Amino acid sequence: LFTPKALREQLVQLMFEKFNVSGFYDSEQAVLSLYAVGRISGCTVDIGHGKIDIAPVCEGAVQHVASKRFEIGGTDLTNLFAQELKKSNPSVNIDISDVERLKEQYACCTEDQSAFEAIASTCQPETHTLPDGQVITIEKERYIVGEALFQPSILGLEDYGIVHQLITSVSNVASEYQKQLLENTMLCGGTVSMTGFEDRFQREANLSASAIRPTLVKVPPSSPLPKLWRTC
Repeated sequence: LFTPKALREQLVQLMFEKFNVSGFYDSEQAVLSLYAVGRISGCTVDIGHGKIDIAPVCEGAVQHVASKRFEIGGTDLTNLFAQELKKSNPSVNIDISDVERLKEQYACCTEDQSAFEAIASTCQPETHTLPDGQVITIEKERYIVGEALFQPSILGLEDYGIVHQLITSVSNVASEYQKQLLENTMLCGGTVSMTGFEDRFQREANLSASAIRPTLVKVPPSSPLPKLWRTC
């Protein structure tokens, strides 16, 4: 989304001169994500490996002035999960690749911040046997991963959560486009498949101060798109 034009030109030159392609087309991921659900206008929230990109798209053109990069990604969530698991299982050494798999299996979102704050006394522990035979206990750690997207202070960041970032981004687009953008919001990236994330996102959006409530666009169930491009 924020790749400078000079680097894009180098990429095109490389494809023609090094790989001898007969033709090359470059498009931004936000635009292609919306095309996948039959839209040319909307706003994508793309949770990547090391960052979150929020990109308003009007009639096939990314609004770069309003686009935002949020310095939280899947890697940060994995590291956070590893830290929390270490606190509750101090005698167990867990490989980061195992933490990644555990995150995909166990991480989830509570319905709101109040539910997250109350989870410590209500969460039922689960035991998990690692590939090397070590046994760990997973309790409230599974919820902190998703909560960090809505409360970045958990990661030590002084910033607003993901829904506020979306609304702020769209507010920087011309007013006549804002309703269409928010009513065609698309979540992208593997993290959005986290249990409860989509419901929490929509709930937070409904409580936002914006006059227009963001509405999520879903990929049709029959779509051949791989999981990382799909919403929950």
